[in-house]
Amino acid sequence: MRLTAAAFDCDFSPFPYLGLPADPGVRAWLLAGAIAVIGVLVWRVARHGDEAFWLAGPHGGVLIPAAPLLKLAEGAAARHPEVVRAEASLRVTGAGLGGTIRVYGRPLADPGRLASEVEPMVRSRLRHVTGAEPAALLVRPRVLRVHELKRYLP
Repeated sequence: MRLTAAAFDCDFSPFPYLGLPADPGVRAWLLAGAIAVIGVLVWRVARHGDEAFWLAGPHGGVLIPAAPLLKLAEGAAARHPEVVRAEASLRVTGAGLGGTIRVYGRPLADPGRLASEVEPMVRSRLRHVTGAEPAALLVRPRVLRVHELKRYLP
């Protein structure tokens, strides 16, 4: 503020009106604290931005938001009649898009059959949308017990 006042050739300083201590050392510590708080806020905003995947292609690549892809994978897995709920975790590896699909199946469902039927459904849907074959897609089925079912129903 003093630099602005000097640029306009006036003698105004807001520090006496703000009630801040006149000691330059205290002011320096207050300003350093303010800079640290602003730095933390900027870091939190940048860190918690929307996650996106960069899918490289032969002539460049495309940046795809992660949230729609996660919902797409979960929706494709949830279309199976034995699936109660699905949770997806995707990542970009060196070979392409991959990840884990956690599938919660109805009681008495066969977990091996459930995994083998859900994996091609999700793989096909991701291939259709991204245009690239998913590299490593792991389906982890969990067959629910009857008393657990109410927690996982939509």
